[in-house]
Amino acid sequence: MPRLLLFDIDGTLLDTRGAGGASLLDAVEEVLGVSRDTLPPLDLAGATDGGVVRTLFQQSGHALEPDLVRRYYTCYLERLQQRLHLETFTGHLMPGVEALLGVLKPQKEVALGLLTGNIRAGAALKLQRFDLHDYFLDGAFGDDHEDRNRLGPFALQRMQHVTGHTYQPEDIIVIGDTPKDIACAHAFGARCLAVGTGHFKADALAQHQPWQCLEDLADAAQVTKLLLS
Repeated sequence: MPRLLLFDIDGTLLDTRGAGGASLLDAVEEVLGVSRDTLPPLDLAGATDGGVVRTLFQQSGHALEPDLVRRYYTCYLERLQQRLHLETFTGHLMPGVEALLGVLKPQKEVALGLLTGNIRAGAALKLQRFDLHDYFLDGAFGDDHEDRNRLGPFALQRMQHVTGHTYQPEDIIVIGDTPKDIACAHAFGARCLAVGTGHFKADALAQHQPWQCLEDLADAAQVTKLLLS
């Protein structure tokens, strides 16, 4: 049976220990000229970069002018690259992720993709930092749409194009760590395996009616059996 597995990044595959959020605020200060100390705390759990940036521009008193947005993202990506490679960087992979991807990747009927709120270039930087980029064929990203619930069809279309397969809703599983990942899966008829490795514990995620809910992905054999059953 074909299986399309779409992974979230932050809180599901890895934890950058705040490098992403700090880099977004670096760009606010350097490009928009507003101190991070004057802004409310960022709410990044399950958010898209596009939505976060819109909020930051509004809070900073700036319109989303295309040239300014381009400059903002350029600065963000430069600072993210720097923060990910600092000697003091303490980011890490989530338990079991590398083993799980290593088991899933060779499976003939399995296609691994991404469904993330990160913009494509930011996702690449984070995955490359942990040598995960080559596991994934394509996916949907935060620069496809600000509304996470609209990202599923982007991922499906691209993954069908790159694999040559047509996937039915029952073939698709989103793996994520927030209620927004669950809602995103539901929005295009997919199932969601929710994992309690981010800001939300498994019992809290279970209240949002995912297909399955686990504390983490540490048991690669168990998770593989679940995903392919």
